[in-house]
Amino acid sequence: MIILYPTETLYALGVNALDEDEVQALYSLKGRSDSKPASWLVRDMEDVGKYAEVGKTAAGIAERFLPGALTLVLKAKNTVPEFRRSIDGEISFRISSDPRTQKLIAEYMEEHDSPLTCTSANISGSPTLQTPGEILQQFGAKAKQIEEIVDDGPRKSLATTIVRVIDDEVSILREGDIAEQDILQCVKEIQS
Repeated sequence: MIILYPTETLYALGVNALDEDEVQALYSLKGRSDSKPASWLVRDMEDVGKYAEVGKTAAGIAERFLPGALTLVLKAKNTVPEFRRSIDGEISFRISSDPRTQKLIAEYMEEHDSPLTCTSANISGSPTLQTPGEILQQFGAKAKQIEEIVDDGPRKSLATTIVRVIDDEVSILREGDIAEQDILQCVKEIQS
């Protein structure tokens, strides 16, 4: 089941992150290459620790910026299915600060014991629009594949900032709602 839901930045599309068929249906809907894994929405860092290696630097960044507009890319644990890892063996995570999103993921993980994907609600390569109505129009006839819609009004923020932390080495892959300089300052404090 594909869900359209709000986050504190933009709307996202979610399916069971551990169900290969659902993930493939999502990629087909978006026209997205399966070589670009979708982020996972989880409740908290305890959930992240079930699926990924969380070192001192990643934990410090998470403590400062999560829940919030940050996507954290970490090394996947061997227990994660191979189809869900990137070529480099990594997974990216989101912990939303949006109250509706927090409620949604808490209920979803309670029922399914799995994270939801958290990928932008758009056709791959197209702009991410602000309201569910605009998003559904962008998908056209394919919009009927989106089975649940959580409409919480317009979302106008920048996308998340994406930070990769592997073995305490930090790379900023995309600057979004959180400034790069704020991340780098935090890393400096953690590692000093």
